Amino acid sequence: MVANSLSRRVNSDLRAMLAGLSLLDDGSLLAKLQVKPMWVGQIKSKQLMDETLGTRLRQVKNGETLDFGINCEGVLCFRGRMCIPKDNDLRQSILLEAHSSFYAMHPGGNKMYRNFEKLYWWPGLKR
Repeated sequence: MVANSLSRRVNSDLRAMLAGLSLLDDGSLLAKLQVKPMWVGQIKSKQLMDETLGTRLRQVKNGETLDFGINCEGVLCFRGRMCIPKDNDLRQSILLEAHSSFYAMHPGGNKMYRNFEKLYWWPGLKR
């Protein structure tokens, strides 16, 4: 590839997104991107303010529960799914993203719920 202002811009943009860049033998550039929901930090900070989830965090730290745990990002999870604090704005933004984003496929409510429940949990989620 001949270096020009556009190729340099793309490379710097990819590095800014913490993409893993590799130059292959044929001269092509391979970018590995890791997608992470933008609200993980919000979930983590709001879990600390949520009374119920704060209790669960303490139980996990004391080894008193097996259903709850902390993932590699430090987020409290219930059976591997992120526990969403009782914050209506946060829950609505997550639901809106799952339902309306460019990356979401919406073949039906039940299918969307089954995909959604693999990642997130809160009491009354299905309702």
